[in-house]
Amino acid sequence: MGMADVKAKASKVERLENEYTRRLSHQRDAAQHTQVLGRRRRRRATRIIAVFVIFAAILGIQLVRTNASLHHVNSQVATSEQHLTRTKAESRKLKLQVKQLNNDDYVGQLIRSKYYYSKSGETIYSLPGDHAGDVIAK
Repeated sequence: MGMADVKAKASKVERLENEYTRRLSHQRDAAQHTQVLGRRRRRRATRIIAVFVIFAAILGIQLVRTNASLHHVNSQVATSEQHLTRTKAESRKLKLQVKQLNNDDYVGQLIRSKYYYSKSGETIYSLPGDHAGDVIAK
């Protein structure tokens, strides 16, 4: 049997039109329609999941970057607070020194003790425990 014989026999076959063949055709069409719908639903679900994954990835990256930025800012704030504390303490010390330097008695005592100046008629005795090296070093 060659190819020509098969075609000749195929042309001799006719389709019966009755309830059974219509039902089979309808069932076959319904099955194909169900398969097409199933493929469409799977594709739609895949697209929805892909979009969700993309949004989740973008939001996750933003969260990580925001968290890193927050950590960086918090460390800068802590460093700035430490610097502020040191600066305030130094400012208090300097204000106290200014207040003391405005007092003539304190300035006179400071000059006499640090630089060994004396008032007229006053004699300064240097003892071994004194800080005479301070005067020479400066």
